[in-house]
Amino acid sequence: MKCYIQMIGVIDKLEKLHSVEFTTGVNLITGKSSTGKSAMIEIFDYCFGNSNDTVPEGVITDYAQMYFVTMSLGDGFLVLARAPNSTKGFIKSESTSPEKSQYTFDYFNNEYFLSKDDFRKTLGRYFGINIEDTDTDLEDRKYRRNNAKSPRPSIRNFTSYMFQHQNLVANKHALFYRFDQQQKREQTIDQFKVFAGFIKQDYYIKQQELNEHERKLKELENKKSSLESIQNEKSKKIVELQKEYIAITGKPLLKDSADMILSNPAAYLDKLSFIKIESDIASKEYLNQIEGYKQERNELIAQRRRMEIKLNEIQSSIRYAEQHVVDLAKITTISETSLHISECPFCKNKNEELIQEANQLENAITWLNNELAKTPLLLDSFLADEKSLKNDIKNISQKINTSESAIFKINLTSQQLTKNKSLEEQALKIKLKIENILEEKIEFNYSDLDQQIKETNEFIKKIKKIIEENYNPEAKLRSAEKYINDAMKEIGDNLDFETSYKPINLKFSLENFDLWHEKSDGSKVYLRSMGSGANWLYCHISLFTAIHKYFCSLKDRSLLPPILFLDQPSQVYFPTSVDTGEEFNAKELKEQEGKIKNLDEDLKAVTNLINQLVLFCKRTGKETGIIPQIIITDHADNLVLDGIDFESLVNGRRWRKRGFIEISSKDLK
Repeated sequence: MKCYIQMIGVIDKLEKLHSVEFTTGVNLITGKSSTGKSAMIEIFDYCFGNSNDTVPEGVITDYAQMYFVTMSLGDGFLVLARAPNSTKGFIKSESTSPEKSQYTFDYFNNEYFLSKDDFRKTLGRYFGINIEDTDTDLEDRKYRRNNAKSPRPSIRNFTSYMFQHQNLVANKHALFYRFDQQQKREQTIDQFKVFAGFIKQDYYIKQQELNEHERKLKELENKKSSLESIQNEKSKKIVELQKEYIAITGKPLLKDSADMILSNPAAYLDKLSFIKIESDIASKEYLNQIEGYKQERNELIAQRRRMEIKLNEIQSSIRYAEQHVVDLAKITTISETSLHISECPFCKNKNEELIQEANQLENAITWLNNELAKTPLLLDSFLADEKSLKNDIKNISQKINTSESAIFKINLTSQQLTKNKSLEEQALKIKLKIENILEEKIEFNYSDLDQQIKETNEFIKKIKKIIEENYNPEAKLRSAEKYINDAMKEIGDNLDFETSYKPINLKFSLENFDLWHEKSDGSKVYLRSMGSGANWLYCHISLFTAIHKYFCSLKDRSLLPPILFLDQPSQVYFPTSVDTGEEFNAKELKEQEGKIKNLDEDLKAVTNLINQLVLFCKRTGKETGIIPQIIITDHADNLVLDGIDFESLVNGRRWRKRGFIEISSKDLK
């Protein structure tokens, strides 16, 4: 995106204009303390939608009636403004840059002022933020208050990439503005792919459809699994009913297997309608079944008893192991012993047998301790075995009950005969039960369920293909990460890192926004552990220039303005609090700091930093067609640069005999 700040201004209470103009590339504001340099970031931040008016208290806040920023954006210009401590924001698009004379209080007409939320949304649209819904799964809203949507991408999250305040630019604990708030940190990280143009609103809609159909597929598969389980139960039921029928009539009802019958329920219903129920009075099938069930029951009872005996032994072992742990805890251990070599009182010969026995005892104790240490492991094993055996005993008990039930049903047939219920009548009930099972099977068409699963699977594959072909943010993030890491190395190799970190090998993760130096052995040294303030400063510089170079490489796909504020980057070399003179005197500042011997080296480092930032802007413009804008507010002045006039970077923005706002004695009256 081609964008830069053209002007930052204030209209005071006398309606006089105070402004600073900027261009692309490096822009320097140099001056002594308390002249309004750092206020540039705060004024821009406030006009860019900050909820809080953080402009430093002083002359500016005493006299300001309106803050404004003019930005060059694409082929036009955008004017943003806020009155001090206001909840409203002014936004106006201009086809040409307004003349300075136009910036009067009347220019900021009330009709262009919007509420804070509307202002942010409107401003976001100018930068291409058109995403209203960032939920990837609509189901998530059910767990939020009032079914609220996830936060939409906001221009406020741009500022984390644009601002390096005085207390941040060389900070070892923090890299990004606003990352002290966890929610804003997470949003900024997540929205990188939006700002880089990887994804648009359609991506989130497709993700919602994908999650919806994946949930539907799971429901269908669970339903199918449930129906298959019911199918198995019905198959078992038909087997039981078939056996009951034979026990009653002495003849089979259907000769085919239960699975075969269930596979074609309509055909077998037709067969059953033609079957005439007949009984073989002489059949002994019921006796055979009773004997079979009794034998099965007895074997199961014997098996259960063996398991119960084993369970009892395991439970006994558990009680023993638990008591052993308690007993061990009561034992007082000997922390140290004194051992002496015995000596014969007559011949003075030394006897080392005691030492050898002590060594053997120590070995034995070590072995015993190792064995005792296994007690908790044995206890865990016993508990697992106990649980497994209990489950097995429960399953066998259920099988015993099934056998008992089958015996009871066969005996019940004989009892029913005494009540004048014929064998045919009882067999008819069995036949009707089987017919009911087959009719239930026909009612639900399994093929319809399989077709729904097939169609849902095909739709999921189609959506995934669209997402992968049109978006694939994961692959693009990996590519972006590599680009940023390569760009960090390019600029980092030319910055004055300490010798122990040369050659610098910075790595940045787009997954969690961590930064580290990777050593040759693969180990990581994170920012907080990288020693001096100079290292911390250059890590910040390397990272943020690399990020902006990447966004510039995206051209019109990028939504992020290529603007970077650096506030007091030379502070790691020259103290800022004592710079109150009308000229920048590096020697005097180093003397006050007590580090005069570092003067030449520190001046060289600051000069090199400015040189490298100028080269960075030129190279990036040449490679990408977009020149980033870097606004540096600092105390350093009159530096001798390579191939560029220092004054061209300052361009009149030197505040040593004056500040950003000049109030005459006449105006004060």
